[in-house]
Amino acid sequence: MEPFTVHSTAEDALMHFDENCPDVVLMDINLPGQSGIECVRQMSQRCTSTQYLMYTVLDDDQRVFEALKAGANGYILKSSSPVEILAAVRELHEGGAPMSAHVARRVVQQFRPVSASSSGEDALSDRERGVLELLAQGLLYKEIAERMGITTGTVKQHIHRIYGKLHVQNRTEAVNRYFGR
Repeated sequence: MEPFTVHSTAEDALMHFDENCPDVVLMDINLPGQSGIECVRQMSQRCTSTQYLMYTVLDDDQRVFEALKAGANGYILKSSSPVEILAAVRELHEGGAPMSAHVARRVVQQFRPVSASSSGEDALSDRERGVLELLAQGLLYKEIAERMGITTGTVKQHIHRIYGKLHVQNRTEAVNRYFGR
């Protein structure tokens, strides 16, 4: 058996994956055709003992969490040094969950409640807090726009940024995370 194999597409990897289940898979997110995230999702259903390490230039929150939900056990950036990459593969093989420091910080922040007193890059602006408070009252986008003297499009932009900062997908999650409910 070869120490490693290389596949240029998710489809090619999936076609050969049933032949044997590797201990570790190093997966890029941006593959031609099917994404690396979807590939991990499918592979992890076939071989539950395989460990998956995402290896990518992308460190945006949505991709990180999507990859982890799909079955990735670790997430490192291509800006990592060869020594860091090798250490991550070893750590993963030994049962760890390696992550680039920047990615690990984002994961940790995901589990902390966000409050009005937060500071730093993920803190909501005064306008975003105002929009979120009106969302919590159950107002529609149009009603929020009227109350705040802005357009519905601007309300949608604020809500999109709020969801991104809070790492949520909808109104209920945003309100619960921000207000600690």
